[in-house]
Amino acid sequence: MLMSGDESLINVDEAAFVLASHFHEDLIVEDGMAHLDRLAEGCGSSLEAVRARIFDELGFNGNSCGYYDQNNSCLDFVIEKRLGIPITLSIVVMAIGRRVGRAFDGVGMPGHFLTIDTDTGTYIDAFDRGAVLDELGCQQLFKQLHGPDAPWHQSMLAPIGTRGIVRRMLNNLAQVATLENDHRSRVIATRLRSLLPDASIWERAELARAYEASGDFEKASCVLEAVAAEAPPDEATGLRFAAAGLRARLN
Repeated sequence: MLMSGDESLINVDEAAFVLASHFHEDLIVEDGMAHLDRLAEGCGSSLEAVRARIFDELGFNGNSCGYYDQNNSCLDFVIEKRLGIPITLSIVVMAIGRRVGRAFDGVGMPGHFLTIDTDTGTYIDAFDRGAVLDELGCQQLFKQLHGPDAPWHQSMLAPIGTRGIVRRMLNNLAQVATLENDHRSRVIATRLRSLLPDASIWERAELARAYEASGDFEKASCVLEAVAAEAPPDEATGLRFAAAGLRARLN
């Protein structure tokens, strides 16, 4: 599995295409990577050159009208339409940057994903057409989103790795699917999240809830029993009780 290797060697764009392929079955990951190669051709390696290519020449922008569209979390759609949400647009920045020798890290600020140019320490808001921010600007953006009294800490700007980025994308997809009563997409998103090497017990048990919501009580109970087998004793009892309750609904 791609996500089980050395995290520093996992290209976030490749991981995002693999994720999208579970929702768009005709997606070929290699074609998506080649498309990004073409978008990066001729781009300079400076921060301004990368920003100009992505947001001025290619016209990538935030999809504010269709923010909660599932496709905004699928990199193939984002590249085709040049529209997306902060996290997928940030992946475009990281992917183009890597291809021209400029490193960007993902920054999982609560409520709004950013990137940071590792050479200059400059933060980039890809959803706002590549707006440049310093730490104070990030804090002000956070306050705009969460209210002036929302507690702020500099640790909210800590870079996160590929697994953290993929987890956040899957959280978004699961949340949207739940709101839309899209049981198939919810199962896909929670199943992929449960397969991450560092998946928590809660994340694995959430797959059972997705199966339960879809009416598949057999799979839901099997998931809970598997999680219970590896859970601490105090949590395992409750998981097995829930699994038994699901099995009773099969009769």
